[in-house]
Amino acid sequence: MDMTQSDRTGAEAGKPRLALMGEFSAGKSTLSNILLGGRALPMRVTATRLPPVWVSYGPDRAVCVGHDGSETEIAPDRLDQVDLDQTRMIRLQMEADALQLCDLIDMPGISDPNMSSGVWQALIDEVDSVVWCTHATQAWRQSEAATWDQIVERTNGRNLLLISQIDKLAAGRDRARVLARVRKETAGLFRGVYPVALLEALNAGDDAGRWAESGAAAFIETLVEMLMEPPAQAEAPVEEAEATEPAPEATPAAAETGDRILPKRVKANRALPPRARLQPREKESLLF
Repeated sequence: MDMTQSDRTGAEAGKPRLALMGEFSAGKSTLSNILLGGRALPMRVTATRLPPVWVSYGPDRAVCVGHDGSETEIAPDRLDQVDLDQTRMIRLQMEADALQLCDLIDMPGISDPNMSSGVWQALIDEVDSVVWCTHATQAWRQSEAATWDQIVERTNGRNLLLISQIDKLAAGRDRARVLARVRKETAGLFRGVYPVALLEALNAGDDAGRWAESGAAAFIETLVEMLMEPPAQAEAPVEEAEATEPAPEATPAAAETGDRILPKRVKANRALPPRARLQPREKESLLF
């Protein structure tokens, strides 16, 4: 079975396809590496050299898919050498636990003047949900809002906004002001708004306190719950308090969920150290 056929099989099986989107250098590749439990994608490759990267569960494999549908094997360490003019997307397979829950599509930045928006727009109808990454120092620019307005109706409505590099803002007034503005400007557009220090999360190791303080714990818990929702629940409204409450800066994510009823898998996830969250202990217990 080629990878194009695999796409159709995955879609028929109902596995959601989660796209990571945002402007150039907004933290998408760092986030993908957190979700995949390692440095799966090259983080320092410029947006002009890397087309969309679609990552699925399976034996390790990398394929360049041409605009004509042709497929060419490529070594994973040569992804930064692909010819963008000839490549529609890169298809990766790996046996990462998170990929048993969803496919990931790491999109190029939307704002690069040297890359046509058609590069990522060609795949947008293949996307179910989106995590939109926006850099804390320039959070939710007009260009981001305009692009989101064009594509939001083409998603299933289960989307999250992640404010990356929140640690670049001084704790206190600056951070609170940015969060308040972004929450106001995106009200009703996302399931939730989560500030996350991505590099801190990536380097947290098994330090559960550091993982929680980075903001990743609250974000991952919500993401897992969202991806586990049956399709019929995709349009269910979310209470404003849950959708907009930012991750706590220095307390575990559990504090903000109160008595809310959570799926058993998410409850188990909360008690595990960061790296264990990326590796299910049993096949039927899929956890980030």
